[in-house]
Amino acid sequence: MRKPLAVLATLAASSLVLAACAMPADDPNFGLSGSGDGTTEGGISASDAQSVVDQYLVAPTSIGIDTPLAATPAPGAVIIGLSDGTEEAKALDASMTAAATALGWTYEIVEGAGTPDGAIAAFDEALAKKPAGIHIDGAYVDYLVDGLAKATTDGVPVVCTGCIVDPLDALKDTSIAGKAEVDDWGKAVASYIEVNSAQDAVLQLFAYSSGAAAQFNQGLQAALLQYCEPCSTTENLIDLADPTMLPADVLSLAMQLDPLVNWASFAPGALSATLGDALTAAGIATETVKVVGWAPTAANIQATIAGTEAAWMGFPTPVVGWRVMDQFARIIGGEEIVVGPLPAQLLTAETAGTAALDADGNYTGVSDYEAQFKALWGVK
Repeated sequence: MRKPLAVLATLAASSLVLAACAMPADDPNFGLSGSGDGTTEGGISASDAQSVVDQYLVAPTSIGIDTPLAATPAPGAVIIGLSDGTEEAKALDASMTAAATALGWTYEIVEGAGTPDGAIAAFDEALAKKPAGIHIDGAYVDYLVDGLAKATTDGVPVVCTGCIVDPLDALKDTSIAGKAEVDDWGKAVASYIEVNSAQDAVLQLFAYSSGAAAQFNQGLQAALLQYCEPCSTTENLIDLADPTMLPADVLSLAMQLDPLVNWASFAPGALSATLGDALTAAGIATETVKVVGWAPTAANIQATIAGTEAAWMGFPTPVVGWRVMDQFARIIGGEEIVVGPLPAQLLTAETAGTAALDADGNYTGVSDYEAQFKALWGVK
């Protein structure tokens, strides 16, 4: 049975801090002015959508960089990574461990970065170990101003993935899954929605409140609302630092408050785990809501192959981890860092079945990524 809207409103105010904002295309605060033909002056037009989709349907073949190291790195370096304990962080840590091993290095993990105070303490702990480098995530970079200043003084380089800030001082690189690239991924998913709807998208977005996930949401909304004046989006941001904000509760409440929803986006895909339950609670038929997003789980990919979910921008976590180690190899070796696109692909029912996946069904971008990196590094 569906709960009355008055009860739901009370729940929203008292038990959840639900960061939600509807963004119709004619919202004066959005900074865009749509025209009647679905285009915007100086922006993207509806006629561009198919070409963007076509671009991202093509399976990548490269890790995104092709500049060899000037010399094989000396063994023995210790790189430390901060972890917030999410499944996404664990997968990234596993890939960085494998990449470090290939270089003859050691990768250590410091847990506890899931809260502001935890991230600060974890970074201080990492810095005290005097490593050759520290990896952080854009989800908590804002908390580390003082720590990064000390890293600059100590001469410890930092690489940040999923960052939307520019590199500065100790923060040597923020290009991997950086702002511009993540924006483009959001635009690709918006293009897919435009191609596969009739100017009628009512979209609920669910994402972590910071880092690449939040930036993906911004890119998606900006593009979709340029394509489609009648469309609407509602953003639901989930703060990992708030233990009372359970993704399942946020999802259930949002669906009950929006019975007209016909698209749902998740960044990352793990947030979609309770979608079926949320739709059932809201009395919404699952087949009426098309599911899209960024960084799908293996379950999302299988659902896409089966045709029960629509499209996902694959996020090549293993390649990201190896790219981090590649940047550290260049930084430590006194070489220029190399910037290039990650091997991302739009996974649909037509492409997901032939995409590069690991033994567990997770997206890897390209199947021979390890061999490509080792060739650049001069290792076996």
